[in-house]
Order: sequence, then C-alpha cells, then structure tokens
Amino acid sequence: MAQHSQGRTLEAAIGTHDNGFNLVRLVCALAVVVYHTWMMNVAEPMRDPVTRFLTPNTDLGAVAVGVFFVISGMFIARSWMGDPHLGRFAARRVARIVPGLFACLLATTVVAVAFFSTFGARGLFDSAPWRYIFGNTVLHGLVYHIPPEHLRIEGVLGGQPLNGPLWTLYWEGRMYVMVALIGLAAALPLRSWMRGVALFLLLAANVYPEVVSGYVWETRMWSLFLTGIVLQTLAPEVRIGWRHVACALALALLNWTRSADQTPSPLTWFGIALVAVTLALCVGSRQLPAWAAHIQRHDYSYGIYIWHWPVIVMLREALPPMGPKRLTVVALALVIPLAMLSWHLVERPALRAVRRWLGRDSARAATVS
Repeated sequence: MAQHSQGRTLEAAIGTHDNGFNLVRLVCALAVVVYHTWMMNVAEPMRDPVTRFLTPNTDLGAVAVGVFFVISGMFIARSWMGDPHLGRFAARRVARIVPGLFACLLATTVVAVAFFSTFGARGLFDSAPWRYIFGNTVLHGLVYHIPPEHLRIEGVLGGQPLNGPLWTLYWEGRMYVMVALIGLAAALPLRSWMRGVALFLLLAANVYPEVVSGYVWETRMWSLFLTGIVLQTLAPEVRIGWRHVACALALALLNWTRSADQTPSPLTWFGIALVAVTLALCVGSRQLPAWAAHIQRHDYSYGIYIWHWPVIVMLREALPPMGPKRLTVVALALVIPLAMLSWHLVERPALRAVRRWLGRDSARAATVS
C-alpha cells in the first residue's frame, strides 16, 4: 500500500504510453510560445508575468526548455540502453528531428521569401534560401560556431532570424552524439556505466568546465540533460509524486529565506529548476484521465516549438501591431494546427517508416545469425 501511494516508478511510466510526458512537453512548448509572443510583440514589448517573477535568474522560456532537456536526457538514454547500436540509434534520432524540421523550414522559407522579402518569389531561385533550408535541416553539422549569415536570409523579413529557437536543436544534437560516445565506450554494465559517466560529466560541467568546454558551453541545459540520463539509469527504483513536489517547494523556500537578504531576487536557479523538474516528473509519471488519451498518443510539442517563431515573425509583418495577449491567441490559432499537420503527415509517418525498416533489418540479422 505504501508503495502504491508513492505512484509508479519512472520505468513503469516510461515503458507505456499511459503516462503524462507528452502533456508535459506540450505545456512546455506552449510556454515557449507565450514567452516569445510577449517578448516579440510590436505594440507593447514586455516580459510575460512568469518571467517578471523569475527575473533575473531565468525566464519562462528557459525553464520550459530546461524541462525539455531533462525529459530528452531520460528518453534518449533509454533509447540507447534499449538498443545500444550506433546505426539504429542515429536512424531513430534523425527520423525524429529531421523530417519535421525540413518541412517547417521549407514551408516557412518559401512563404517568407515570396511574401516578406525585397525579391518576391524570384528570390527562391537564389542560393541563399536553399542554403538556409538545408544547412539548418542538417543542424550545420553540429559545428561549434554557425556564421550569423547562415541563420537568416538577407532581404527577407528585414534580415532578422527566421527561426530563433533552432539553436537548442544544435545543442541537443551534440548531446545525442555524447550519449552515443558514452554508450560506445562502456566498460561496465551499461546502466552502471551511463550513470557513472553522466555523474562525472555533471560534476565536470559545473566544477571543472574546461573538461567539456570544447564541446558544450550551455552548462545549464547540459546539466539538465545529464540529470535526465541519471534519472533514466535509476528509473526502475525512482518514484516521483506530489510529496516530492512539496519537498522541492520547501527547499526553494529555504533558498528564498537566505537569498532574500543577499541578492536582488530571493529566487535561485537551483530552486526554480528543482521545482519545475520535480513537477514535470510527477505529472509525467502519472496515469492521465481519459480526456488526455489523444495527447498520450500524439506528440505535438516538437511541431509547436519549431513552427512558432516564423509564424510570430510573419504575423508581426502582416498584421497591425497588437499586444501580447492578442498576439499569443492569434499565433496559437495558427501554430497548433500546423503542429498537428506536421505530426500526422510528416513526423509520425517518418518514425513509423524507420521503425519498420529497423524491424526488418533486425529480423534479417537474426535470420543470418
């Protein structure tokens, strides 16, 4: 009875579609949209209410992306641990990221060049739009420094970035490479090895940053991704419930009492991240009611994330200036249907195709052996 009151283990929750992680990702994606519509509106550029509360430690967008990275660390580590094969791991990661990203970049770039540039449709015959589309589709080879001119197109939307949030995909891609390297280097049973290396890198990133300085510079997001890996290695034993959320809040309040006398803000990044991640894990581990069944089966968060910025930028150009609340409503009215189409027409079919291909490949290998 005591075990049941603490909820399911992370392993039991992640091992089935009957969990709340798609809902958590969806809420985080919508939070990023809200953060950007408040920040980018022309009529009244301002911070959203949550960001004003979190300033100067962080903002709503960074917290949402941070939760994304913890969940990603968990699921990417699980993917490798479940099938530690470099080719199949890479195929799954490419299938999840690239098709939806290419469709988004192609559609938004064509519209932006045709309707929001000094060239009009004839600009599509230039090399710059296609360099932008294909360069971003392959995440610029995960190079450390991407030339600014490759992230925008001269004369299109006033030369502003066409899709600002894509920087997180570059760094997530680098983390996928790191997971594969950790896995390939395994010298212990895989679960123990990944836990130990992730803890070492987590310590190195925060105490001895030169250890990973040539590969990762975003220490906060890298640390959260590594935390996700550690949680995955502990998933068979870990249970996160509302009691743990309450403890995280209590720790954040203890931080508050100390920091209030010493800093401009009584909040700390540690306290904010602890509460946000614990709440995300609690909701993600839970069995959701029947009304959430559709969300459990369909992940619209990635589409919302990659489509929302170009939609906001083009709305600002096409419509009269509007305040943050109205811009949020109008942007979501366009972004959510686009994300749903992206999932059902591009992302999900690509994932199914790769799974079928990998399944046949595994079956052939078993037959030969």
